[in-house]
Amino acid sequence: MRARGDGDRGSMSLEMVLVTPLFVAFLLFLAGAGRMVDAKSQVDGAARDAVRSASIARSAPAAQRLAAETAAAGMSGTGWCSGGPSVQTDVSDWRPGGRVGVTITCDVDLGDLSFIGLPGTKRLQGHAIAPIDTFSYRGTDAGGAEPGDAP
Repeated sequence: MRARGDGDRGSMSLEMVLVTPLFVAFLLFLAGAGRMVDAKSQVDGAARDAVRSASIARSAPAAQRLAAETAAAGMSGTGWCSGGPSVQTDVSDWRPGGRVGVTITCDVDLGDLSFIGLPGTKRLQGHAIAPIDTFSYRGTDAGGAEPGDAP
């Protein structure tokens, strides 16, 4: 006599062979999505910090310099930003009560995850705007010198 359930022998192995590649692909997709979320957060944070530095500068050239320095410092140590961040500072409304804007662009390297269907690189942008204080002195020096800078 045959024991009940002999017809199911080996079905669990077959299910695992079929499901495991799908599960691994799903985990790799989650890793790629996590990298994108983390990268977007870092780019947005660097833009926010850069615009804050630019908004407290004394002149438009100094604001552009401070924004670039702050963005570079905020994005340092990120190996995924291929070519380094590109920083654009909008000082077209530079005046007391005006505003300054910073846009940071970075290409995220996803080449190691391209075999699951993700693109090789993805361009991310972070944008932030900050008001310029109405009551602080804003000079118009062409050199962009800050108080405390060496002559």
